Amino acid sequence: MRTPSRAWLVCLLLAPAYDAAGQSTGDPVGVRAAGMAGAFVSVVDDASAVYWNPGALASGAYFSLVLDRNTQRAIPDGGSPASGQSGLLIAIGTPPLGLSYYRTRQVSAVGVPGQTLTGARVASLVAHHGGVTVVQSLSRSLAVGTTFKLVRGVVAIEDGASGTPSALLDAADRLSGRSTTRLDADVGVKLTGSLVQAGLTVRNLFEPEFSAAGGAAPVRLERQARAGVALKLSPQWRVATDWDFMKAATVDGRRRDAAVGTEGHPGRRVWVRGGFRWNTAGEAQKRPTASIGASYALLGSLIVDAQAGGGTDGYRGWGMGARFVF
Repeated sequence: MRTPSRAWLVCLLLAPAYDAAGQSTGDPVGVRAAGMAGAFVSVVDDASAVYWNPGALASGAYFSLVLDRNTQRAIPDGGSPASGQSGLLIAIGTPPLGLSYYRTRQVSAVGVPGQTLTGARVASLVAHHGGVTVVQSLSRSLAVGTTFKLVRGVVAIEDGASGTPSALLDAADRLSGRSTTRLDADVGVKLTGSLVQAGLTVRNLFEPEFSAAGGAAPVRLERQARAGVALKLSPQWRVATDWDFMKAATVDGRRRDAAVGTEGHPGRRVWVRGGFRWNTAGEAQKRPTASIGASYALLGSLIVDAQAGGGTDGYRGWGMGARFVF
């Protein structure tokens, strides 16, 4: 009989209480942001600012509508811990006000490592966020914004499952669980200059907790603080870097991510972007990931976006979306 490793036992104990906000595959919201590997806090200038930096609406588009979806999975060579997440975003943004709905789904499968996991704990958290964003300009270059949210979290856990990591993650997507509704808020500050932009975002300000059935520990969305700086290299190109101030819990340890990305506008209708991110906490598996993305203007202000990413230890991700911006 195979003896479970110490690392597997630790992961199994942590599985019911992992904090969905800090999944090792990165933020699942925003196709354009994912194409830059998350180096987006100081760059965002469309309706996805309701998530990435509410204060950025003040210096962004006069009106924008964003609809997009990302899917990400990380299955290591040993098969455990396997994790995945997805994000759906629908948002409307104007300089003083934003409206949004986004849904994030976090899933994990933790069991005895192998091609087929045995005795696995499968967990899922689906969080529905409905928000209103209010923005206040403090000066011509500085603005602060807050997204007030009603969050409905659905937690589901199943023990003793067996199957391939991919099949167990699929099964986690279909789990039904207990729902809890909480109030929360995100706050963002944006400083806009001619060559340099900077931003700071604090998410999950009230750290909402969601109950789990069967006496399992509740799942909490941990507070996150993230800063970013962007430098304009030319009218068509800019580079950006983001970094987290706080560590976040994941199924394979604690993470504190940093990211570097670039975005360019080489043609009248074409935008391209890319980036990479890595863990700076030194606790969880490093899992450095890289991503690329592109956008194309179909009809004037209607823009389609796509991104794809990959990395070590079985990480894969992709996303598609559309924006209406003017």
